[in-house]
Amino acid sequence: MTWQFDSHMADAPVPTIRQLAALTGVSRTTVSLALRNHPSLPVDTRARIQKLAALHGYKQDPLVSTLMAQLRTSRAKRSVERIAYFTTWDTRDGWRKPGNEHNFFLGASERAAKLGYELEHIWAREPGVTTARLSKILYTRAIRGIILAPFPSPRSHITMEWKHFATAAISYTLVRPLVHRATHGHYNGMFLALRHLRHHGYRRIGFATRLEQSERVASSWLAALLVYQQSISEAQRVPAFLSPVDVHRGLDAKAFAEWYHAHKPDVVVSNLTTPMELLQTMGLRVPEDVGYASLDLINKDDPWSGIDQQAREVGAAAVDQVVTQLQNNEFGLPKYPKTVYLDGLWREGNTLLPHRIAAAR
Repeated sequence: MTWQFDSHMADAPVPTIRQLAALTGVSRTTVSLALRNHPSLPVDTRARIQKLAALHGYKQDPLVSTLMAQLRTSRAKRSVERIAYFTTWDTRDGWRKPGNEHNFFLGASERAAKLGYELEHIWAREPGVTTARLSKILYTRAIRGIILAPFPSPRSHITMEWKHFATAAISYTLVRPLVHRATHGHYNGMFLALRHLRHHGYRRIGFATRLEQSERVASSWLAALLVYQQSISEAQRVPAFLSPVDVHRGLDAKAFAEWYHAHKPDVVVSNLTTPMELLQTMGLRVPEDVGYASLDLINKDDPWSGIDQQAREVGAAAVDQVVTQLQNNEFGLPKYPKTVYLDGLWREGNTLLPHRIAAAR
C-alpha cells in the first residue's frame, strides 16, 4: 500500500522521515541532514526537501530534537570544538584588565565549557594578518563559531568570509555587518536607576558621561532619560552633560563644573566614576551634598549605588547564540539578526542618602 499525503485534510497524518525519504527519492540520512540544514548537502537539495516537508506538515518532535542536541553536545565534549573570541584592542591583551571586557570573556568561557566547547582568544589585529587570511586560518582549523567582543570604536565594522561561520557580537559597537548580538539592556538599566533614585527622594537627576560613551550604547541611556523627563515637571529636568573631550578617558572638568553650577542636580548618574571624583574636587560631599549613582558597577565590591550590568551573563548569552547556530547548522549572516537584552540588577551602596533625608533636602 502506498502512503499518500493530503495537505487539505485537517486530520492528515504527520509524515515521518522514512516517508519523506520515499517521496523525495533519497535516503533517510539525506532527509535528516536536510532538515537540520547540514552544509554537507547542496543548498538546492536542502531547500527542496525542506519545502516538501513543510508542504506536507512535517514537524520535528521537540523531545527528539532535544535528545539529538544533547548527543551532539556529548560528541563535541569528546572532540572539544573551539569557538573563536575576537578582540580588536590596540594590544593583544589590553582587554584583560579588570572590567566588563574581561568579565564578558570569563562568562563566555564558563558557558562554552559547560556546553562542551572551548573558547579561544583571537587577536584580530595581529600584525600582517588580513581578515581574509584570518578567515582562511579559522576555516582550515575547523573553527566554525565566532564571538565578536566589543570594539574600541562605537561605530565599527569588520569583514570576514561570514558564510563559513556562526557569529554573535557583544554590545552595540559593531554596526556592520548585522549579526546576532547579546548586550546589557542599557535603556532598561537607566530606567531602573531612575526609579530607585526617585524612591530615594531625588528629583533633579543629572546624567553625565562622555559623548563617545553614550554612542557606544546606541544612546540608550540618553533615550531613557529623555523619555523619563517627559513625565516630570520642567523645573525638575536637568539637561544631560555629554563631554566631547576625552581627558585621559575622563570628562572635561571645567565644562562639568559649569554644567553643575548652572543646573544644580541633587544627584548625578553616570557609567563613569569621574563625575563623583570631580564633585569631590569641587568641595562637594557625596552623598551629603549631592548623590551619585553608577550605571555600570563593574566589580562586586564597588561601594557605590547603581546598576550591575551582569557582564558575565552577557558573555554567556553570546555563546548560547553561537552554539544554537552551530547545532542548527546555520552559517553566514542572518536574514533576521536577533538581539538578546539582559537586564541589570540594582545594588545599594554608600553614595545615596536615605529616602527621608534626600526628599527633605
